Formats: sequence, structure tokens, C-alpha cells
Amino acid sequence: MALSLEKLLKRGPVLFDGAMGTRLVAEGLPAGHPPEEWNLSHPDKVRAVHHEYITAGSDMIEANTFGANRLRLARHNLADKLQPINREGAQLALHTAGESVLVAASIGPTGDFLEPYGSLTSEDAFHIFLEQVKIVREEGINLFHLETFGSTREASCALEAVHEAGGEAIVSFTFAPGRGGDLTTLLGETPEDVASVFRHVKIAALGTNCGTGTPEMREVVRRYRTVYSGTVSCRPNAGNPVAQGDTVSYPESPGDFYHAARDFLKHGAAILGGCCGTDGRYIAAIAQAMDRRGQ
Repeated sequence: MALSLEKLLKRGPVLFDGAMGTRLVAEGLPAGHPPEEWNLSHPDKVRAVHHEYITAGSDMIEANTFGANRLRLARHNLADKLQPINREGAQLALHTAGESVLVAASIGPTGDFLEPYGSLTSEDAFHIFLEQVKIVREEGINLFHLETFGSTREASCALEAVHEAGGEAIVSFTFAPGRGGDLTTLLGETPEDVASVFRHVKIAALGTNCGTGTPEMREVVRRYRTVYSGTVSCRPNAGNPVAQGDTVSYPESPGDFYHAARDFLKHGAAILGGCCGTDGRYIAAIAQAMDRRGQ
């Protein structure tokens, strides 16, 4: 039987991978350049990041396809590279993973706002997502990580596209303190709001990623659990990003992730990984928190 998220979860908590974009920046990716283009121009760099996380213990890695939809690529005059960027991203991950590590395709927001906040209609968003999802599905990836979403409406468009293509999805949202100090998505939805939307929808897991560090994400996971009883995925940044001139740093250490992972597991998260600022050291720390030393 082919490897699946369901099979992995039956074994116990699943260890996801860490950041791709900030890892490629550390390898020389220029500021503002789309990381997904490196699937074509620097495949060895992308492959090395995948290998780093597998070596650290990841059960599951994601293809470097986060921003590889037509709208985002068009901003860099790369819309004509839509198919090769997605295909190569899928193949780089699949070939590095082999048969023992599961691959999910990363799907991020379109980059535009849906009506009435922007000009993008739900139907347009659905077709933009479907175009990308179909390309990746043809390469043999069935699982999609819909990540860093700030709107349940847009995430629902992406999920509809995944289901239309015959795949399954982890649907993950980014939260940050709003005007009143509460943790909300970009459009003001609380963790409880998000969980209520997806509590009866067919998804592989409800997730939270990026935006903040481990303290805030502990609160998101706790609040998800007051509404949502399914599988929860958690991928925090290595702390809240701090801008220092032209560079961005992340204050949390792998040791911080070790202790946070223990708490996430206690609060019922079953899929753990990292987002911006993390690398193989952080994933290895989570692996230790999962008591995988020596495995």
C-alpha cells in the first residue's frame, strides 16, 4: 500500500519539515526572487533542503510550490513557466523522499484579495488553484498543504480545487495579534471561527503555520481544540521575525522548539514541523520531543 498521511498518523505523531524560503535565502536566493523558480535554476539547492529535513527525521516533506500559481508567477514574468516550475518542484521532492517519506505539495494564497476586498472572484480563485493542483496531481502527489491562508473563503476555494482533482488537503491558517490584541487571521477570523468553518468539512487536518512563534501558536492550537476534534497540524516560525536592516532574524532556538513541541503534543497536535526561520536543527529537536532518539 502506498504511503499516506492516514498510515503515518496510525503510527503516532507525524513530523513535517521546516522552512523552504528562508533556507534558500541562506543559500543565496536574492531578496524578492520567487523561491519556486529555483526548482528550475538551482534544483540541487532545493533538493539539499529536502534532504536536510529527511536526515533530521521528517516523515513528510513538501514540494517547493507555495507561490507557483499563475497570479503570483505573473508578477515575476514567470507565468509561462507555471507547468515546469510545478512539475520540477513535485519531482524534486518525490525523488528525494523515495518510498519512506510522504510528499505534500505546498499551495499558498493567490496573492490577491477576494471580492469585496479585491477584484478576485471565488470562481476565478478556484480555477487558479485548480490549474496548479492538476499539474502537481499529474506528477503523482495526492496530499496538499494549503498553508498561510488568511481567509477561510479563499482557503475553501483551494480546498474545492483539491477535491475536484481527487486529492486531500491539510488546510492551514496564519494568525497574528489584531487591533484588540486577539489572535486573528488577516481578515479578522479567530481560531474558533476558522475551526467552526472546517469542523464538518472533509479535510486531512486543520493547521496553523507562520506568522508568529511558539507561544502564540500554543494558544491557537488550544483554541482550535475547543471546536475541532480532528487532526491538528502546527508549524510555527522560529519566533516573531525581527528586521535588522536588509536582513530578518528569528529569535527562537531549536531548544525552544523542543519544549514547545512537548506542549503541542499535550494539546492534541498530531502533525508538527516548522515554518520561517527553521532548519534541520529545529526538526531534529522536534524529533527528540517525539522520543525518536536512536530511531
